[in-house]
Amino acid sequence: MLSLDVTAVSGGLAARAAINTTQYTSQKGSNKEYSLLSPNHASVQQRTTSQSDYSSNNSSSNNSSSKNSSSKMPKYHNDIHADKASLMEKLREHYQTGYSTAGGTSKYGFRVLFQFQVITQLYTTLNLIIPFLFSDLHPDTQYYLKVLTCYVFAMGEANWVCAICYSCELPDFRDRPDPDFGIWSQSPPRDAILQNGNLATLLPHKDRNGLEWKYCTRCQRYKPPRAHHCKMCGTCILRRDHHCYLIGTCIGHFNQRYFIALLFYGVIASVAGSILSIRYLSYLPDAGGWYDYIFPVTLFQFCAGNVSWQFCLLAFHVFMLTIFGSMAALYFTGQILLVSSGFTLYEIAKQVDVKVSSTYWENLRLVFGDYWALSFLFPSQILFKQRNDGTSFEGVRIGSGKLSTE
Repeated sequence: MLSLDVTAVSGGLAARAAINTTQYTSQKGSNKEYSLLSPNHASVQQRTTSQSDYSSNNSSSNNSSSKNSSSKMPKYHNDIHADKASLMEKLREHYQTGYSTAGGTSKYGFRVLFQFQVITQLYTTLNLIIPFLFSDLHPDTQYYLKVLTCYVFAMGEANWVCAICYSCELPDFRDRPDPDFGIWSQSPPRDAILQNGNLATLLPHKDRNGLEWKYCTRCQRYKPPRAHHCKMCGTCILRRDHHCYLIGTCIGHFNQRYFIALLFYGVIASVAGSILSIRYLSYLPDAGGWYDYIFPVTLFQFCAGNVSWQFCLLAFHVFMLTIFGSMAALYFTGQILLVSSGFTLYEIAKQVDVKVSSTYWENLRLVFGDYWALSFLFPSQILFKQRNDGTSFEGVRIGSGKLSTE
């Protein structure tokens, strides 16, 4: 009796192995392999395999090298219709290519230009403009004006550095940081283990707030809600707002407060600096006409020896302050409206269906932390940290339609 049972069991196992071998042979013959777990948790992932042993052994190295080469190569290089690409597309792809390589890139050029503007503007204000325009005032009054000028420039520099140094990149999670373990406390039905041919139906799709974690095909990992991939930075950014070309980094959850404060001080410095510089230029006898105040003409006149270096430098300051001041005022107004409403610039541009039920003050505290008004007086991240980590959001629902508020 025992020998019969052993024979039956061994016969069943042999038949099971024969069936599996037949299935594997049929799949291998069709050059297809199937994975039980798929990134979108919806269907079986189908991938074409190599046909030779040599290519199968070297597939991982070839894939990694092709990914690196494709990430560094501009998009329009691989495009058949490269001649039809617009100038802005080519410039954007050129900036993207230079961003990931070493050497002089556009972001470093903008940073050097910004620092040159700040340092020279501070020098001319302290040594030329204030002593000349406010010579009738008491020396103590001039001293306090210089202290106020240094404070404005110091706050602008501090927020500029913090906006660059505080990274908003998605950290490398080994697993979901907030899994809902309640789903594992219940025994799933037996037929649900291989439902639709995969095991992904048992994994939670959403976090505790009901927001879905989607799979980034470029980073090949899951990203939290409101996090989006940046082509320039090459990674996913937490609560991504936009990529700022002037400071050379993405604006997201952890550095948006510094970016807005930088815009605030940029508007103040641009308005005050332009008025004082124009007034100081009006007293200088270098200009032969109104056209000499235009910087390209001023630079030509300086090279010809017709104007002094002070006149050329101040004309450059007025030119740059007009451009950057206008952009700072526009961005500051837009950022304040978006932050108080609970949205991001990316969600507005892509028309993401985001519904925010939190109040204006809660939205401001999400970005600036507690006592958010102090962020405009000094970088208050050390004292008042943000309560949110950029991976979960309360009072937010994300759909697939157009943007709306409730």
